[in-house]
Amino acid sequence: MGKLSGAVSLISVILFLMYILVEKIVKKKELSIKIQTLPNAPLVDLDSVAYNLPSSSTIVLIHFNSSCDHCKYELREIKEKLSAFADTPIVLMSSENLATIKKTAIDFDIDSLPNVHFAKINAEHVFDTFGSLFLPHIFIYGKDRKLIKEFKGEAKVEAIVKYLP
Repeated sequence: MGKLSGAVSLISVILFLMYILVEKIVKKKELSIKIQTLPNAPLVDLDSVAYNLPSSSTIVLIHFNSSCDHCKYELREIKEKLSAFADTPIVLMSSENLATIKKTAIDFDIDSLPNVHFAKINAEHVFDTFGSLFLPHIFIYGKDRKLIKEFKGEAKVEAIVKYLP
C-alpha cells in the first residue's frame, strides 16, 4: 500500500508541474498575440498625469531601467542620433518611481526633446501587458498600431531606424 500511495503522490506532482508548465506556455502565447497590437498600457507622464501613447504615427516604445548599463547605452545612442528618428515619437517607460525617471531624463539631457517622452508604468502592468521583458526592450509600432519589430535587449540606432518610415 505504501508503494501505491508513493506512486500516486509522484504522479500527482508530475501532473501538477505539467499543468503549471502548460499554463505558462498558454500565457506566453497570449501575451505574444496581445503585443502584436499597441497595448493600451496605463502610463503616467513625469507630472503624474495619465499619458496616452501617440496613435497617429509610428512609435518607438522602450522599456528601461535607470540602473541598467544597456539602457544607459541606448539612451546615449538615441540622444546622439536623435535626428535619425525624424518626427517619430520615442516613449521611454520604466516601472521605477517618478523621481528616478525624472532624474534619468535630466541626466541624459533628453527630457526636453520634442519627440522624446518619459512615462511610468507599474511593474504589475508591465508583466500583465507585455510579459517578462529584457532591459532595454524596444517595440516599434506602425501607424496602424501593429507591431513592426521587437528588440529584446540593446539595439543599435541604425537597426531601429531601419524599421521607421
